[in-house]
Amino acid sequence: MAKNKHHQAGVTLVETLVALAILGAVTSSILVLIAQNTRFEADARERVFAAAAADNIMVETLLDPTPLDTGEEIGVARFREYQWEYRRRVSETPVEDVVRIDIRVLSAAEQSIANVTTLKDQQ
Repeated sequence: MAKNKHHQAGVTLVETLVALAILGAVTSSILVLIAQNTRFEADARERVFAAAAADNIMVETLLDPTPLDTGEEIGVARFREYQWEYRRRVSETPVEDVVRIDIRVLSAAEQSIANVTTLKDQQ
């Protein structure tokens, strides 16, 4: 038998293009995951800081010696580089001189991202 003198060992153009397409798909998937992870981390950080801001507002409310008026108050909560709107609602309870305090910290889209509730003796 005669050997083929023109036989070449190596990779064809089609094989190279398929490998590049697979590499491109894997790379783009990894970049999407990294971007999604970054967004999730930023959202989680904002929720944690909003919860800390809500806790701070609640502590200030509980330490205030003046009796609270029932109703809703709107204010600005700040923590580190973040700033949110908060709503503090004071409502009566069946127990005399005890009020319920609800604090909600809202995102820019008016969604509640942190909530704190407690009771306070008005005496």
